[in-house]
Amino acid sequence: MADPQPLLLNDSEPTQFQNTRIASLDVFRGLSVFLMIFVDYAASIFPIIAHAPWNGIHLADFVMPFFLFIAGISLALVYKRRPHRTQATWKAFARALNLFALGILLQGGYFHGVTSLTFGVDIQRIRWLGILQRISIGYIVAALCEIWLPAPRWKELGFVKSYYWQWFVAVILLALYSGLLYGLYVPDWQFDVSASTSSLPPIGGGDIYMVNCSVRGDLGPACNSAGMIDRYILGLDHLYRKPVYRNLKGCNMSAKGQVSDSSPSWCHAPFDPEGILSSITAAVSCIIGLQYGHVLAHLQDHKGRLYNWMCFSLSFLALGLFLALIGIPLNKSLYTVSYMLLTSAASGLTFIALYFLVDVHGHRRLTALLEWMGKHSLSIFVIVSSNLAVIAVQGFYWTKPENNIEVSQEGLQRKDYVDPPPAPLFDLAEIKLWSFYRALIAEFIASLLFLYVTVATIIGHKKQTGPCDGVGLLGIAWSFGGMIFVLVYCTAGISGGHINPAVTFGLFLARKVSLIRAVFYMVAQCLGAICGVGLVKAFMKHSYNSLGGGANSVSAGYNKGSALGAEIIGTFVLVYTVFSATDPKRSARDSHVPVLAPLPIGFAVFMVHLATIPITGTGINPARSLGAAVIYNNGKVWDEHWIFWVGPLVGALAAAAYHQYILRAGAIKALGSFRSNPTN
Repeated sequence: MADPQPLLLNDSEPTQFQNTRIASLDVFRGLSVFLMIFVDYAASIFPIIAHAPWNGIHLADFVMPFFLFIAGISLALVYKRRPHRTQATWKAFARALNLFALGILLQGGYFHGVTSLTFGVDIQRIRWLGILQRISIGYIVAALCEIWLPAPRWKELGFVKSYYWQWFVAVILLALYSGLLYGLYVPDWQFDVSASTSSLPPIGGGDIYMVNCSVRGDLGPACNSAGMIDRYILGLDHLYRKPVYRNLKGCNMSAKGQVSDSSPSWCHAPFDPEGILSSITAAVSCIIGLQYGHVLAHLQDHKGRLYNWMCFSLSFLALGLFLALIGIPLNKSLYTVSYMLLTSAASGLTFIALYFLVDVHGHRRLTALLEWMGKHSLSIFVIVSSNLAVIAVQGFYWTKPENNIEVSQEGLQRKDYVDPPPAPLFDLAEIKLWSFYRALIAEFIASLLFLYVTVATIIGHKKQTGPCDGVGLLGIAWSFGGMIFVLVYCTAGISGGHINPAVTFGLFLARKVSLIRAVFYMVAQCLGAICGVGLVKAFMKHSYNSLGGGANSVSAGYNKGSALGAEIIGTFVLVYTVFSATDPKRSARDSHVPVLAPLPIGFAVFMVHLATIPITGTGINPARSLGAAVIYNNGKVWDEHWIFWVGPLVGALAAAAYHQYILRAGAIKALGSFRSNPTN
């Protein structure tokens, strides 16, 4: 029926029944391995995909749930026929122990990273838990459920009722997790930096740090019960040395990876994201994958499988979002219930898409590489985790050994500025803040004023009949550039002064704003633009209707390709100017730059209008084009409206990539970062 191997382990033993391999499961496993490699080595180049510092969810935070979900599916296929329970239990424990031991070897500190060919680890400082260890825990819990709690009458009762004992175990585990997370009292605690596994040197001459807690049910980095359990059971010296929460703004981590002396004490402490308590909910993820595997094992028709999987996925998605909205944060480090449900839903939906593409429609050529990676997942994981692949590549050079891919760190470490911490991709806590809604109001009003003044200027110009009457094209360009200068200056301290979905999109790609803020900003900008053009029509109705309404369209003598190119280049100039004018590196070295930032942005808008008004009327702002199109409501305008979304968004993407990864050397810094990371 399907692949009998539980996730990363390639089981060469014959199964108890003749099966046909499910290609989509191999593809999903390969996709998970690919994502693991991608987020490990590309997170510094594309910071938006890195792990969320604490609350929130990014692309990297889906990798572990994918692994656990696939392990659960595989177990349902391995034990489709009821095995001898005792023998199957011993085999499951042996496989889990092998995986656990391999995880300790790869991630316990035995390998010293790509900058050193030495190896070995102090037993007093070895890290006991990690990725493979967590998978082994989820695997054994789900395996015991499948071996000892089978479904006797699944055909009569359905999947949920037939496996009610397994669901009951999942509920008990979630209740145990919640009770420990919210019920345990966390006292004040202290730690010795010089004696712990922290990679940081003592700061300020003191080695002892005190963390004041004395709370119950706290979900912050300092005083959560998950960390307390790990400190008591595993010991502080056996936890992960560089927890991701050090990327939080409050920790003020420098470019060299050191935490500031003024940072809270807990920023210096180790914390294991694959800890004991969070492994309980991780095991539930594996049990949920087991239920998807039951559908795959017992139903033969594609429609029935897809229907049941979709019901599961949408239910988990709705429940996870509900819990997040009522205050249970999405947190990978704690593996909260909302995070577990949401990522399980994402795992299910991803598997549905791959199954539909590969097994239903047979597009295996498109995913052949991922399928191969899935069949050799454990070998790939070992090579990547031990850095053997990177070390091997570094052995190739041109003419001289110094001409390899190694990047000097001297220039990268001399920074007289601090980059702001990356914004979380998805953080529901943001919508609870008044400052968030104040920023939305600012974006709405700014867009309204911008469109009112500029479109009114266009209509006023077109009303004039004499060659020297009105403001002319130069005046129109000045109205757009001048209003941007004024409005950015007024709103920069409140909302950042975007006033343009393309600017917001570019800043989102650079991880300057979260996904939630970006989406709400774009909505506010578009609504403000529509209202602004509506005011122009209300005050100048006859002229507005007869003189084109200030709407963007392709001018006579130009084709859509030329118009699209003009919009891409024009938006590139604008967004590139925004990045350059707000660059923290320039702000740190030139104190006048923050005050003058609106001026070059306004001039960029002015210059682009001079160049592109004859071609498209100059969009470079999807909200500006949408507002005029909605109020003017002309067929030709709507037919060509896509140009004024695609062009600006592509231009913003190009500008963000150029500034972040070429001018700011994001790619080179990423290469240097993973080469110099001693835990890789």
